[in-house]
Amino acid sequence: MKQERDIVLGLGATGYSVVRHLHTQCPLSVFDSRLGRDAHAIPFLNNVRMDYPDVDVISPRGYKRALESARRVIASPGIPLSNSMLKWAQIERIPVVGDIDLFMEQVRAPVIGITGTNGKSTTVSLVVDMLQDRGFVACGNIGTPVLDTLKSKATGYVLELSSFQLERLQKGPFKVASILNISEDHLDHHGSMEHYRTAKQRIYQDAEFAVYDHLRPETIPDKILPGVELNRDPDWTVREEGITVGGELLQLSEIALSGSHYLQNLLTAAAISIQLGASIEDVARVARTFEGLPHRAQTIGTFNGVEFINDSKATNVCAAIASIQEQYEEGSKLILICGGDGKAADFKELGVCIDKLVSHTILFGNDAQSIASCIHRTGYEFVTSMDDAVSVSVNLSQSGDKVLLAPACASFDMFNDFAHRGTTFTKCVSELLG
Repeated sequence: MKQERDIVLGLGATGYSVVRHLHTQCPLSVFDSRLGRDAHAIPFLNNVRMDYPDVDVISPRGYKRALESARRVIASPGIPLSNSMLKWAQIERIPVVGDIDLFMEQVRAPVIGITGTNGKSTTVSLVVDMLQDRGFVACGNIGTPVLDTLKSKATGYVLELSSFQLERLQKGPFKVASILNISEDHLDHHGSMEHYRTAKQRIYQDAEFAVYDHLRPETIPDKILPGVELNRDPDWTVREEGITVGGELLQLSEIALSGSHYLQNLLTAAAISIQLGASIEDVARVARTFEGLPHRAQTIGTFNGVEFINDSKATNVCAAIASIQEQYEEGSKLILICGGDGKAADFKELGVCIDKLVSHTILFGNDAQSIASCIHRTGYEFVTSMDDAVSVSVNLSQSGDKVLLAPACASFDMFNDFAHRGTTFTKCVSELLG
């Protein structure tokens, strides 16, 4: 009989959270394309088989037949809309949704949605800290699957949303929604900047209130929404001496972290949080005490006068350029460690930045040669491991210099994720120089 069961597509952390959420509500099947070639690479396959024996694990050959009795397909966010498994579902007119849709069906508390190419996790963390006394929790792309938080005692949710999650979002009734910025990224998934921007803009489709940046037109909602237009409204601006929050100046001396990108994130977080009931005092407290997140412009330490900085989260060209610009100091050398899986990015602008600000670049990973082809005026060399990269950087540097890990690429060609890459860098530095 048709329309009987849900099919969960993809068995990563998100897919497994969907299984946990749905297994008592309806008959359930799971499918992962790796079942036919490398089942050992599926993180939660054994968990499903051991903990939920009533859940049917579909073989690749059985997928089309399973669709005959499917009510809907719940696809993990990393699976593109062009995937053949999703196309088969669409041919059969079976709805395709994501975990965010399941979450929105059941949540009964205010939800904040935040997206952007860079700065999402930092901004989400700032908002949660500013709303600390109001019981808001962070979830989504920041690490905790949204469905895992439904049974918590949260009185509100702050969702970090990737373009992968947004491109199939059906309903997004966010109390506040914000796009921080949009720059070239994930073109291997979306195919074009136009499709990438369209995915990001879906965050505004059912939102009540928007926070966006006048200086970044790509963040402005395509539809008319009540909201705050940062850097146009004089009460909400980044200034040379600090940030203006609701008309009150918060001076740089009152802000723990520096950098133009951080100040913009802080301003955005303040505008969102005050809309949900935070006070200026809450914003000021967080500004004074927030020390940043791991692997984001994180100073590991200074060894023999050389400062080592872990910005492994700089996973695209725009983020790497911003990182280089923030760390550059006239009169000292900046040595860059860079490379990985470029996600079909264009590295020309990165090459221009490197030629202008970097003394030497150490390259590794799948797209090392592609980056090198865009560097024309400064020296570079190739290495095959993080150990070698750190060793070369030590030999090239002297007191007063900086060594910066800002890869401009995803990490999956050599590491589990950006955190694994950053931790490996930190370990290599500590072992060589600690």
